[in-house]
Amino acid sequence: MTADTPEKRPGPFTRLAHRYQYVRHNHRYGIVLRYVTIVVGVLVTAVGIVTIPYPGPGWAVVFVGLLILSQELEWAARLRHWIMEKLNRLYSDHIDGNRLAQAGLGIATCAIVLLTLWLTGALSLAGGWVGLDWAWLSSPFSR
Repeated sequence: MTADTPEKRPGPFTRLAHRYQYVRHNHRYGIVLRYVTIVVGVLVTAVGIVTIPYPGPGWAVVFVGLLILSQELEWAARLRHWIMEKLNRLYSDHIDGNRLAQAGLGIATCAIVLLTLWLTGALSLAGGWVGLDWAWLSSPFSR
C-alpha cells in the first residue's frame, strides 16, 4: 500500500467468518461447533419452510437456513443456488407482469392466512373483541 491510501480493514462479517473457520479447524471443540451449526441451520430452514405460504420473510428464512447449513455442508450451498435459479425463472416466466397470476397468489396467500387464523382460534378471539360471537368463527379444535 502506498502512503496515500490507508490499509482497508476487513468488515465484521469477514472477521466473523475467519474466526469461525479458525475455531472450526483449530479448536478442540470445533466438532461441536460443526454439529451446532448444522442443527441451527436445520431449525432455521424448517421454520422458513413452515412460513413460506404466509406473508413475510418465509423464503428469506429458508435461504438464511441454507446459508448457515452451507457453512458445513456442500449440498446445502448447491441446493440454495438451485432453488434461487428455479424461483427466479418461475417468477420471470409466469408471474412478472401477469396480473392474473399475481392476483391468484394474493388470494391464495389471504386464504392460507385466514385458514390458519381460523384453525388456531384467532378469528373467534378477534370476533369476541368486537362482539361477533358467530359459531363458524370458532376453531374446530376448540369445540
